[in-house]
Amino acid sequence: MNNAPVSADTAPAGRSLAPIWSNWAFTAVEVLLWSWSIIVCMPWWERDPNYSYGWVVPFLMFFFLWRRLAEQSPEFWAEISRDDERKRSRLSPWLLAVIGLGLFPLEVYRAEYHNSGIVLWAINLAKVFFSLLGAWWLGGRRLAVLIMFPVLFFLTAVPWPAKIALPLQQELARVVAMIVTEIMLWMGIPVVLEGAVLHLTKGTVGIVEACSGIRSLQSGLMVSLAVGELLMLNRARRTVLVTGGILLALFSNLGRTFYLSWVTEHGGTDAMHKVHDMAGNVAMYSLYILIWVLGKVLEGKVIAPWPAGFSDWKSKVGGLRWHRLPDFRPLAAITVGSFIGVHAWYFALQFSVSPQTQPYLNLKLEKDSGNEETAPDEQVMRELGVTAMDSLRRRTPLAPTESGVSVSHLFWKPGPTTKTALHHRPDICMPGQGWNPVGEVERVTLNLNGRQRQFYAFRFEKPGIKALSVWGVWRNGEGVEMDYSNKLTALPEVYHPWPSSRHLMGIEILSVFVPYRGEPEPTPQLVERLFPDLVKWSDDAPAENVSQPK
Repeated sequence: MNNAPVSADTAPAGRSLAPIWSNWAFTAVEVLLWSWSIIVCMPWWERDPNYSYGWVVPFLMFFFLWRRLAEQSPEFWAEISRDDERKRSRLSPWLLAVIGLGLFPLEVYRAEYHNSGIVLWAINLAKVFFSLLGAWWLGGRRLAVLIMFPVLFFLTAVPWPAKIALPLQQELARVVAMIVTEIMLWMGIPVVLEGAVLHLTKGTVGIVEACSGIRSLQSGLMVSLAVGELLMLNRARRTVLVTGGILLALFSNLGRTFYLSWVTEHGGTDAMHKVHDMAGNVAMYSLYILIWVLGKVLEGKVIAPWPAGFSDWKSKVGGLRWHRLPDFRPLAAITVGSFIGVHAWYFALQFSVSPQTQPYLNLKLEKDSGNEETAPDEQVMRELGVTAMDSLRRRTPLAPTESGVSVSHLFWKPGPTTKTALHHRPDICMPGQGWNPVGEVERVTLNLNGRQRQFYAFRFEKPGIKALSVWGVWRNGEGVEMDYSNKLTALPEVYHPWPSSRHLMGIEILSVFVPYRGEPEPTPQLVERLFPDLVKWSDDAPAENVSQPK
């Protein structure tokens, strides 16, 4: 009998080649990545109604994973546990550690921009790749394929990048508004369509982002995939279910919008607001019920929702090919160190910032100012999370049209909403009101009550009228540098790849909107001439270092 010790490369399957805590390093990285991906999505699930369904997705994912594993036969476990090579992966642990260094700038970028869909997708795709690669190491291709759907299902709760979501929201809003307008005109109801806004005889119905149908589309897609998995439909029937779910989601939102427009036409805006939330809830839950009914129609045979049980799971999991895993200790150390380093840096920054708690700008709204105060939209204020908002209209011979110019001033105190304040800009919001952007964004320096300040000029048009929008944004009184030349980003603010105190500061925005017809086109200098009659700038505001346009 050969009593020689077993070498590290010939240990029997099911026994770890490395110390047991080395395998725990793999588990620790897995848990850290999943926790990270869930935590970074939670603010969206909490504040954005489009993704409020996200809270249930992790529970469904883990249930689907458990059920798929529990229903496998002993032969399946015996096959994925068998390993003829019995060798550890040759992937260098230090190469993994170098890859892990990318977590530091990724976490910084996420913290700086907070709700960047591109960053969230990068985080979640990295987590998905690591989980599937780990499954391949532990149980080969069969285990990786088995867990693929539950792991990928989590991506239904990840916010879409703004480059995809915003154009889709705006297009859905315009299409829904157009169809509802056609239906109401066919019924003899007078209505005027302006972008995504319907002007009726007794009020106006505006289709904002949450009402565009994107919420029904996203949640309907998630529910369709979940129902297909719960009923264990084959691929063809799942495809039919998902397609039907998307169509039902679009039809559901169309019906809701038509109902609200009908109520507005017959009862006015107040009546519409009273039934707005109820109509949304009825449409949403009806959608879920219809998707379930469609799934039951497509169901070939009844599947027990709960498998017999995951018996002897310790031996099954312990028998996987743990000995094939690379050494994840360096990667685990780099991962933990990156998170600690980023957030320790942010913690230290709190002691070096004097946050702005009051606006430096104020609109001139006194009785003798010649300005007409206009009421801000309460719904817009709630969506923006703005601390204070005021607006005015000034009719002056300098204005190109009799309607004059419109001015809005918004201020955010330091807090969670300052991270998303700049997601709402003229180039994003105006198309939803029917204004089409024209030309490039112009960066200009204007004299604002004796101070040189940086602004951005946007031009828009729609049938019969054009507009110039001059827009300025400051953080703690200093101008925020934006770069609209990069068409690949929906967040044009110029940033640096290290932690900053941006989210600890107040944000202030001044917007001047000048409508006009024909020629000559108004210039930003016209707005500069109007500044003394529109706004007051506090003497306490810091001086701004204005860089010249590149």
